[in-house]
Amino acid sequence: MATRHDAAAARADLAGIEARLTQLQQQRDALLNALALLLGAPPRALEARIEHARLPPMPERLPVGVPSELARQRPDILQAEARLRAAVADIGAAKADFYPRVSLTGSIGVQAFDFSDLGSWDSRRFSLGPTLYLPIFQGGRLERNLALSEARHRLAGIAYQQTVLRAWHEVDDALNAYAAELRRHAQLREALTQNQIALEVARRAYQEGAADFTAVLIARRSLLASQAELTDCATASALSVVALYRALGGGWSPELRVNTTLAGDDS
Repeated sequence: MATRHDAAAARADLAGIEARLTQLQQQRDALLNALALLLGAPPRALEARIEHARLPPMPERLPVGVPSELARQRPDILQAEARLRAAVADIGAAKADFYPRVSLTGSIGVQAFDFSDLGSWDSRRFSLGPTLYLPIFQGGRLERNLALSEARHRLAGIAYQQTVLRAWHEVDDALNAYAAELRRHAQLREALTQNQIALEVARRAYQEGAADFTAVLIARRSLLASQAELTDCATASALSVVALYRALGGGWSPELRVNTTLAGDDS
C-alpha cells in the first residue's frame, strides 16, 4: 500500500522534472534564434531542421596528426610571421640607405608659347640622365632609422614568439579537454548503467514490501542526475572537438582525415 507521502514525493519529482524541461526548452529556443540570426534567417527558422536531430557521435580518433604543423595555418600566426618578415625587410632597406645609389631617370613633355603649337614636333621636350644619391650630411638620421627598424624587428620577434606560445597552449588544452571528456563519457555511461540496476532493485523491493518508497526516490534521482551529467558530457565533448579544430587553425591532417573517413565507412 502506498502512503500519501509516497504519492506526494513522486508528484514533487515529476513537477521538478517538468520545471527543468521548461527551462531547457526556453534555453533551446534562445540558442536556435541566435543561430538563425547568425545565418540571417527569421526566428524559429531552424526548428524544422533539428526537430528530430541528435548530437553527432563522438569520433574515437581525430585526424590531428602533428599539431605544430596544423597550427601554422592559424591566422594569428600567419599575421605575426608576416609582420616579422616585414620588419626584416625594413632593416635591409635601412642599411641600404647608407650606400650611394645611382638611378636613371627620364621625362617627356610638351612646351609652347601658343596653344596651337602644342601639337607640333618642336614643342616636345625630352630629358634623360642619371641621378646620384650620396648619404652624407644626414645628421644621424640614417643611424636612428636603422635603430628604429631593429627595434621594430625585436618587437615583431617577441610578438611572434608570444603568438606561437599562446597557440601551443591552446592546442594542448584542447587536446587534454578532448581526452578528458572521452574518459568522463565512458565513466558516466558506467554510472548510468549501475543507477538503472539500482532503480530496478529498489522498485522490486518496494513492490514486494521489503523497502519503503524513499529508496525508489533516491535511486530515481540518482538515475536522473546520471542522465543529465551524461547529456552535459556529450555536449562538452562536441564543444571540445570544436575548440580543438579552432585551436589548430580550422583544419585537420589531410592524410589522417582520409584514413579516418574510410575507417568510419567500413565500421
